[in-house]
Amino acid sequence: MSNMRMKHKLIMSMMAGMIIIPGSVVRTQAAETDDSEKSLVPVTGIENILEASYQTEIKNNINLYLVPTEEGEYLNIAFSNTGDYTYIRSEADENSEWVGKLYSDSAAVVLEYLDGWTKIRSGNAEGYVPTETLFTGEEARSRSDEYTNENVTVTADCLNVREGHGTDTTVLTQIGQGEEYLVTADPVDGWYPIQVGEVNGWVCGDYVTEESSYSYGETKEEEQKRMEAEEAAAAEAEAEAQAAEAAAQSVASGQEVIDYACQFIGNPYVWGGTSLTDGADCSGFVQSVYAHFGISLPRTSYEQRSAGYEVSYEDAQPGDLIFYAKDGYVHHVVMYAGDGKTIEAANEDQGIISGTVYIPEAVWATRILEENYNLEGTDVNEQNAQAAGFYARMGFRIVSRDALDPSGRPYPILHLER
Repeated sequence: MSNMRMKHKLIMSMMAGMIIIPGSVVRTQAAETDDSEKSLVPVTGIENILEASYQTEIKNNINLYLVPTEEGEYLNIAFSNTGDYTYIRSEADENSEWVGKLYSDSAAVVLEYLDGWTKIRSGNAEGYVPTETLFTGEEARSRSDEYTNENVTVTADCLNVREGHGTDTTVLTQIGQGEEYLVTADPVDGWYPIQVGEVNGWVCGDYVTEESSYSYGETKEEEQKRMEAEEAAAAEAEAEAQAAEAAAQSVASGQEVIDYACQFIGNPYVWGGTSLTDGADCSGFVQSVYAHFGISLPRTSYEQRSAGYEVSYEDAQPGDLIFYAKDGYVHHVVMYAGDGKTIEAANEDQGIISGTVYIPEAVWATRILEENYNLEGTDVNEQNAQAAGFYARMGFRIVSRDALDPSGRPYPILHLER
């Protein structure tokens, strides 16, 4: 099922009035009538009477019986018992028009039972499905965990997504406050596995809140809009891939990169975004600009600092990346445009701007473009696979290897030449 399908929290409210639950202890208070007019029911067998009455009436008027179980679920919840999907129809007739689809992982609310058909509401879709395509009642309650989605919402301003469940693992990307993600497996030691785009990683449970939700069906109109959006996205991705492939046929100059980036000045800054038109953050902007020229860069500024050849920011050339750091933490990246100028996705207030190098926090520059290289040889940490791969694409080859770094630590150093 598409990720774009609507997901809602299942919210139920109890109806006012007394509700009798079969199997529970029932205490009644007599009405203010004469004792001689009271109708007595023997205690023995009362549960059977209540059960029979309940089962009859719930099928006749389901809306009056939102009966909570001990687990807090309701007996009018249903779950799909079908393959990919079943049609939700306008009438209790297989020849009637279909108005929506109930997918294999969908939940629904039972509105009415008919002969062989059940009227349901799932998301915005309301209509009739064959009763055999649903789990209802006790079976639905027993299967509820199979249909429950666990989601986490970020509470920190900025949260690292790591390769493993611990702070000693590599940072893969970062996500922002208020963003919500589906938990893809069971938590481990207070860490939750999530997927961010194509990145699978872990986030610390101290900085997220967890909520449960169900997936629902969709109306015919919602399906049509979703499919149109998916087709448009696929076409856009194909066009971008073709443009990147064409651009990769020729080596871009630093000025060409800057000229291309300048056309997006004035567009919005969006935390976690990578769209040059709809919004990007600092590293997303850099990544997408270079992708246009067929150059693949990592997602975050923390990773981008190792993507090329490090130079002093005073020696930066147009197209180089300059990194800002505070208290030893890289927090921003800009594209150097020459003459002390930058092109950057600054912040939510300013958006994408033409700025100037902020000297107090500028720590180093990274050279990305081959035309800016005057190197015949360089060294790289063997564990920095991204940097090693970058140099390989630039035509460098390994000529020797040291088991220790210059400080004598067990970090192998590769000596490269071209």
